[in-house]
Amino acid sequence: MFKGVMQFIPKIHRTQLRAKHILVLFLLLTPIVLIGISNYFFASSSFHFVADPEDAKILTRQWIGDYDGIYMSIILGIVTTALWLTGFFTGKLDSFLASFMELVKNLINYIKNNHKKVILHTGILLSIVIAALVIASATTPGTSAYGRVRLARTVFYTAIGLSGYFIIMIRRNVQKIFFLLSITIGLVYIISHPQFFFSWDTSIHYAWSLEASFVRYASITEADIALANNAWIPFSATPAYDGYPQFLSGDELATVRQYRLGTYTLAPHNENVLPLYNRLAYIPAGIMLFIGRSLALAPLTVLKFGMLGSHLVYTILAYFAIKRLNSGKHIMAVIAMFPTAFLLSTAYSYDYWVIAFALLGFAYYFYEVQSPDKKIELKNIVIMIGSFVIGMAPKAGYVTLMFVLYFIKQSKFKTKKGHYFYLLAVTCGMFIIMSSFIIPYLTGYTGQGDIRGSDDVSYSNQISFILNNPLTYMGIVLSFLREYLNVFTGTNYVTGFAGLGGSSFFYLTWLLLLFVMFTDRNEKNLITIKTGYKVLISIVALGTIVFFITAMYISFTPPGVSYIQGVQPRYMLPVLFPVLYIIGGFKVQNNINKTAYTGGVFSIMCLVLLTGAWDKILPRLG
Repeated sequence: MFKGVMQFIPKIHRTQLRAKHILVLFLLLTPIVLIGISNYFFASSSFHFVADPEDAKILTRQWIGDYDGIYMSIILGIVTTALWLTGFFTGKLDSFLASFMELVKNLINYIKNNHKKVILHTGILLSIVIAALVIASATTPGTSAYGRVRLARTVFYTAIGLSGYFIIMIRRNVQKIFFLLSITIGLVYIISHPQFFFSWDTSIHYAWSLEASFVRYASITEADIALANNAWIPFSATPAYDGYPQFLSGDELATVRQYRLGTYTLAPHNENVLPLYNRLAYIPAGIMLFIGRSLALAPLTVLKFGMLGSHLVYTILAYFAIKRLNSGKHIMAVIAMFPTAFLLSTAYSYDYWVIAFALLGFAYYFYEVQSPDKKIELKNIVIMIGSFVIGMAPKAGYVTLMFVLYFIKQSKFKTKKGHYFYLLAVTCGMFIIMSSFIIPYLTGYTGQGDIRGSDDVSYSNQISFILNNPLTYMGIVLSFLREYLNVFTGTNYVTGFAGLGGSSFFYLTWLLLLFVMFTDRNEKNLITIKTGYKVLISIVALGTIVFFITAMYISFTPPGVSYIQGVQPRYMLPVLFPVLYIIGGFKVQNNINKTAYTGGVFSIMCLVLLTGAWDKILPRLG
């Protein structure tokens, strides 16, 4: 057992501590320390200049606090230092510094040798921004009350120009194009998002993000509490009441005004109901909320900072997932750029976390399967298993996706003991995920399930019904699956914008996805197109769907009824990629020019995403 473990342990990098290493640590810790100090002083005496509808400058205090910001900075500092030590002792830090210096050197040389080209492209980028400003100013009323509308439209028009520029300039590099487009269009979704929420269960997710932004007790405004408890709905899905006309006329709800301008009324708020493991998905938004407060930003800007935190994590994870794939990069990119996925990653949600980590885990899995002659490395094992364990933290119903990891062949390992160690790690990972779902039942918790469900929902009663009536329950599941797996209902997880409805180009998106399914292939697919892999992935995917259906039946649906509540179409997103990747695998030779192929795929997805923002989000701003 010990030898099986040791084959994966990297050797300690023997290097001497130098000034460059200390400088890196100093540069990493300095902003964290400054944020902590800023948080402490702004917490006790921060005032904000916020424009009201009449453009008057109002001094408001947003919140109060104590040493919580210092504690948060200490935690971030410890994590950062631990990562620095890991990089130092494994040699990765030196490799990074060498690569960084080489990049800087090449950039300087490129500018010297191609100064005319640099000036040209700088001019193009400036022209795009200036053109967007002119168009937005010409099409938006000039009153100060429309400032947010004008800003959102400027970002929208800029995104159109930048998207075309990135597609033309980057050409064949799929992951780089995805990264740049995701950041650019993601900012459109975040900035254009109405003052408050319209996505799925956003109030609940905002509450947990707020909790994650504090170490001990959350000192938040009464408006935050109202927002987190869904006490009011300032924006409706119907065009009759968008919220923004009332905002302009001064007839907005009192709570909306209180949150927008800030408030003196605060309350300590802490509900330690979710374990830390289940809160992992809220940490990125929580950290950005913490930073926003520390910088004394206006309440609405802090709100959008939280959204940005989630989308950055989503984009980075999807980028590395696409990069890892041997083939099928366009398939993953199209799924990752579904408008529904973008909406989830730019709002308060945990779905983005599950989707992104599932993409990363399966990317590493298929990479290993399609590289049978290459021995598996510890890094890949950690990323592959860790992606599922960390990614499924908010929703244990996806645990069955990990079954595919058992089928990596023993020949991928240096020794049999190494293979056994790997299998043990997979099993432990599944146990960790399952524990977050099963422990409440085993410990005697028989209260309500999902807080959004009916009052009579009970874990014990639901499980008893399933065990005592297995055939009846199987009939309920099959009846539900006939409707749930209907691809024409996919608008809710492809181009769906929650309460705002579905956007345009649903069929175009599916046609594009079908096209890349059969054409985005190379010789590596000869391994995974075998019938055995198709059957394996199909069974695991179907089993996962049945599992999370059952999870929602237990935690959301009243016992004994002949229907299942709470199963949303968006729950299909983490399961979609492995199924389409395997099913579409045939011996098809793609002779299309790679530049035209990649450019066409991303052009269509930009059209779908930007049209969705224009049709569904921007109108809510006036």
